[in-house]
Amino acid sequence: MTAQQIRDEFTKFFVKHGHKALPSSSLIPDNDSSVLLTTAGMQQFKPYFLGEKDPQEIFGGKRVTTIQKSFRTSDIDEVGDFSHLTFFEMLGNFSFGDYWKKEAIDLAIEFLTKHMGLSSDRLWATVFPGNGKVAKDTEAEKALLRYLPQTHVLAGSEKDNFWGPAGSSGPCGPCVEIYVQLAEQAKGGPNTSRDFVEIWTLVFTEYNQDAGGKLMALPQKNIDTGLGLERLAMVVQNKPHIYATDIYEPIMAEVMKLPGFGDSGESDVNARRARVVADHLRAACFLLADGVRFSNKDQGYILRRIVRRAADQFMVVEFSFDKVVDVVVKHFGHSYPELVKEHAAIVKLLNSELNQYRKVLELDVNALVHKMRKGQELHQADGGRPGPSHMRLSADEAFTLFTTHGLSLDRLERLGFTFDKAIVEEKIIGHQALSRAGATKKFGGHGLNDADLESKYTADQIFTMKRLHSATHLLHAALRKILGPDVKQSGSDINPERLRFDFSFSQKLTDDEKKQVEDLVNEKVKADLPVSFEIMPFQKAI
Repeated sequence: MTAQQIRDEFTKFFVKHGHKALPSSSLIPDNDSSVLLTTAGMQQFKPYFLGEKDPQEIFGGKRVTTIQKSFRTSDIDEVGDFSHLTFFEMLGNFSFGDYWKKEAIDLAIEFLTKHMGLSSDRLWATVFPGNGKVAKDTEAEKALLRYLPQTHVLAGSEKDNFWGPAGSSGPCGPCVEIYVQLAEQAKGGPNTSRDFVEIWTLVFTEYNQDAGGKLMALPQKNIDTGLGLERLAMVVQNKPHIYATDIYEPIMAEVMKLPGFGDSGESDVNARRARVVADHLRAACFLLADGVRFSNKDQGYILRRIVRRAADQFMVVEFSFDKVVDVVVKHFGHSYPELVKEHAAIVKLLNSELNQYRKVLELDVNALVHKMRKGQELHQADGGRPGPSHMRLSADEAFTLFTTHGLSLDRLERLGFTFDKAIVEEKIIGHQALSRAGATKKFGGHGLNDADLESKYTADQIFTMKRLHSATHLLHAALRKILGPDVKQSGSDINPERLRFDFSFSQKLTDDEKKQVEDLVNEKVKADLPVSFEIMPFQKAI
């Protein structure tokens, strides 16, 4: 089966079983501040799990199914092996207070065996083993044993078999993880060998965890499942790794034409590097299509990191990703039309970022380190001639190369430098936290209620600030009208003397563009437009 046939079969199967098929939400979560990007299919449904919204009213039923665009960086160092990705498609079925564990397991096993053609002898599962708060999941274990041999249903771990909220609080519960045995004579069991691949997680969402870790029963019991399309395709298509499936085959073919990859074979280290490029560029295309823009914070930082990490796989400076982008758009555009719509913008923004990063790729890092050490003798790991392949960096040096010169840790490693990566990453995280705190202070905005305003400012000052508040919205609208939808607000600061509006855009504004923005804002001010507000449901407002 092709990946598209798997997508179609999954949706058709769950629609037949009473689920309403819904579109994927954006990779930028619109109702979940606990994560930067959408990491699972359940995120758009958190209000329904919590009982805050009625699925019957919104969807016409209590069962839905999606194919969700998802993005995770937790396994970024594993990308390029046989089963790990940053961006992936998550096939999911959800129940809001309708069916429970037995039916969820029935549906999963039926789909895998009768519709995907997998023998039940190849399926293994792990269940929640229990802890001091929640008992062992004997209900799920019993349901699984109706299909699988007793030796194939194992007690898992609390870490893997209790699906918790991505942030500090939220819906959660025990889960079943379903694995497929890849080799005929498998060694060990799930989570102990490459002879198995995890493909489907069935989460029994019955608790809400508060910020202190306390579990409280939800008003209803819910089902939340996630089946990785790429891994399922690997199994169904009988491929040795996900990059050999029809999902990645055309992308890999184009990547292998890029400088430095053409002569590599499957056993060559270049093959792994090529897979990193393929994964990261596909991921970047989807992030850009959903409105993420390059920056040094939040989603923009993740986008920048994966694109520069892809660029770090090259030892030459001159290369282009245009044709890889063309293949991604052509290959996935039918399922995700936003890629087609944003094709030109994706190419333009990627090239702009690469042109900036080429200045980093051209740096003589060895000379930079010499300069940092003021000509001191380089520490040589093997006593040989000083040079990148012999250089041990201190954590402070690696951190400076990252923050001051833009050299990623991946790039430094690619050039042969060694350093204590864990310590450097701690320094980077601390640096980013300080930057965020500074930005919050700098762009603290005007989020004060009337009582707060009246305690700090006079009536005339408050009136001025309210006018400036309206002006920020007019300015934002004008910038988007003149420059296009790439403009994203990054913050604002208002006081009685002036307003400040911070926004991201891919290039410097020209004087003519500034004049057009100014004229449009003044035109709307003079038009004396009516101002009103209306309370409406969130989805309608969006």
